[in-house]
Amino acid sequence: MNDNVGIGFYLKKINDFLTANGNNHLKQLDMTVSQMHILMFVVHSEKSTVLQKDIERFFKLKHPTLVGLLQRMEKKELIRVEENPDDRRGNRVVALEKGIRMASEMLEGRKYMDDMLTRDLSEEQKNELMELLRIIYTKTCAGNG
Repeated sequence: MNDNVGIGFYLKKINDFLTANGNNHLKQLDMTVSQMHILMFVVHSEKSTVLQKDIERFFKLKHPTLVGLLQRMEKKELIRVEENPDDRRGNRVVALEKGIRMASEMLEGRKYMDDMLTRDLSEEQKNELMELLRIIYTKTCAGNG
């Protein structure tokens, strides 16, 4: 590791690489990385009902930004935003069949990228890296707006 640059430099370069590759691949599917992240969140949520507010909080998005993303995703028939029958003050987001199919394809793509990034690491190193990244994220990013 070059002592003249910090951890943030490498994290930024890795993020730039992932974003560029992701956008390049997703362009063929008429999607953006942001839309992909939201779709994956909705499809693979452990909750039976995904609320619009859940997405706002998790991704730290402003309401108007998320509304625009969701509207574009609805036009592509990936999701449907509907009134939450349990609480009419909010909306829930439901993945449609096309969105579920695309999320499955994207999961394979994410696995491919993870494998590419960690191909020179042992299983122990991969597990340690994941744990370290989880700690860094949880302690520095998750609670900050």
